[in-house]
Amino acid sequence: MNDKYTLTVDIATVDSLGRNLYSNAAAVLSEFVANAWDADATRVEIQFDPNNSISILDNGCGMTDGELNSRFLTVGYRKRVVEGMASPRFKRPYMGRKGIGKLSAFSLADKMVVSSRKQDGPSHGFTIDAKEMEKSIRNTDPAGREYHPEPLADAAAEFGDRANGTKIVLSDLRVKRVSITERALRRRLARRFDVLGLANLPEDQGRFVIEINGEPVTYEDRGDLQKLQYIWYLGDYELPDGVQVSAEAENRIKDTSIPGHDDWRISGWIGSVAKPADRVFEADDESMKNIIVLARKRPIQEGLLDHLDFDKHFASYVTGQIQADFLDQDDQEDIATSDRQRLVEDDERVRAFNAKMKDIFNAASDKWSELRSDTTTKALYESVPEVREWITSLPSDRRRPAQKMISRISSIDGLNDDDRNSLYQSSIAAFYKLQQNDEIDKLKDVDTMSEAQLFTILSSYARFEELEYGQIIRTRLSVIGKLEYLLDHNELENRTRDFIAENPWLLDPSWERATEDLVKEQSFKRIAKEQFNLDFSDDAADDRLDIKYLDGGGRQVIVEFKRYGRKVKISELTLQIEKYARAMTRLLQQADARAGSGSHAYTNDSGIDARVNVIIIVKHVYSDIKDEIMPVKAANDRVRIFNARFLYFSDMVEKSKERYQEFTENPAQNDLAAKAIHALDKIS
Repeated sequence: MNDKYTLTVDIATVDSLGRNLYSNAAAVLSEFVANAWDADATRVEIQFDPNNSISILDNGCGMTDGELNSRFLTVGYRKRVVEGMASPRFKRPYMGRKGIGKLSAFSLADKMVVSSRKQDGPSHGFTIDAKEMEKSIRNTDPAGREYHPEPLADAAAEFGDRANGTKIVLSDLRVKRVSITERALRRRLARRFDVLGLANLPEDQGRFVIEINGEPVTYEDRGDLQKLQYIWYLGDYELPDGVQVSAEAENRIKDTSIPGHDDWRISGWIGSVAKPADRVFEADDESMKNIIVLARKRPIQEGLLDHLDFDKHFASYVTGQIQADFLDQDDQEDIATSDRQRLVEDDERVRAFNAKMKDIFNAASDKWSELRSDTTTKALYESVPEVREWITSLPSDRRRPAQKMISRISSIDGLNDDDRNSLYQSSIAAFYKLQQNDEIDKLKDVDTMSEAQLFTILSSYARFEELEYGQIIRTRLSVIGKLEYLLDHNELENRTRDFIAENPWLLDPSWERATEDLVKEQSFKRIAKEQFNLDFSDDAADDRLDIKYLDGGGRQVIVEFKRYGRKVKISELTLQIEKYARAMTRLLQQADARAGSGSHAYTNDSGIDARVNVIIIVKHVYSDIKDEIMPVKAANDRVRIFNARFLYFSDMVEKSKERYQEFTENPAQNDLAAKAIHALDKIS
């Protein structure tokens, strides 16, 4: 047996650090590319034939016979301890550190041929047969666990006529581990090294080219930069000139230093795609979701998002390449796992890195939402110009709230086109209602509202999206005109009451959507029986109420009408108001007592329950002494202690008119809202 070369290792080590540690060809070839970098190579040539063999040839410094033994064949060779921190020629910081990368070959192949030549020196080499090695290592005699690779009979022929370099040939390939297309292999290697920008340097200045089957690996092979919608550069990082990026908008996150450690800095880039499916690569299990962290220009961690507590929707769109050299410092403990896909999580550097990256992702996520909103809104205006036309038709003080509302819906993540268009429709309907109710100020903070808050407004106000808006307004103007007719002709009190009960928006715009259990001409006794299931034997039990309803705030509202032409004095009205307010208070307290809860509602100084509200609709209120019309404020001050107020017919008509005056001046503007909604229907 020829003992010229010796490999001493336990079979468990080969399994743990070689065959079982690496699962794909790209990870293995990355180890040999890193070795070429450390050897001051300017070119690495990979011949990839998954049906036959894989070879890796570099023009680095090469190894002597002794160095093959002491370096390549020594598992755990500590390059940075023995050879220093950087390569001798180009002063490249060494990528290698653990000395176990050569074992990765056995995850792909059962046979490895190694040949090497130092500058103009003789060629040397050997063959490692994994099956023969396993037989030797499994020998029960500890001395017999040494394995002696077979020297090459003609290493010079194997290596060729190159002056220096190293060549690795892998054969007897494991089919499943090498089942990757050349395109996918190019992409994976391109994404795992930040050295592609060195390909155009002069050779004597540190050029570094990776070739696969005769063609250089380039930034274009990455496949991710061409799919980006937006990109964020970290710190002062720049991509080399000439690199094509598809991003619509470029951003920069300047603060990438770690607090308390000015020399710990993060660089690189992160980017987002237009839709999650864009992160998928054709015919490749790896996707752009795999954000790789580099240190010294090679991977030190993969799948960054899996290690961060970051669950914003942005995570479904983001990709990137991060550089953090402080994670692999010569004077610090090695924190990379053996396969260089994970980091030791409890290390100070890792905790600080993760915290900073989370901050970076949060900042990018906020900007992303803003950018996406602008882009989505622009696309809406282009595809449905009727929406822009509607906004343009609004008065100047209304346009900005409408634009903000549309933009807020554009910024909502995770919606398909149909759902987003439906929300646009609801928002236009809601805006219309808010405008008529003079409640546009509810949208003043719409751009910062949570989605839940926004949906509450839309669900509360968007009630007419299926109707023709111009027709709605015309109908309402007709109702106002009919009320004026009833008042002008001094119609009977009950007829006016019934008309207003059918159109409660005349009293208050909000009552249209916030009334329950509305009853007309019912006594307290009947109300108690039918709505509260109570026997109410009060002095006022038989008094009949014109209208009683429960409003959206949980208040029992009593509405009493006084005939338009009737002259009523404040004392008469006050007595009636107090009687009704106290009777309703007693009814509620009786209901509370029966429920065993006691009264939980506040009562004012007059003993009136806060859940009671009385409204008297009148033409005027007259004083008791001079029989003169009382000022509105003075009249209301007299009855406020009973949670009551007066509503004047004239005010009711005028406010209703004002609410829809905009339509009478420009009816086409309101029809544009319906036109926009119907246009959105057509593209849904």
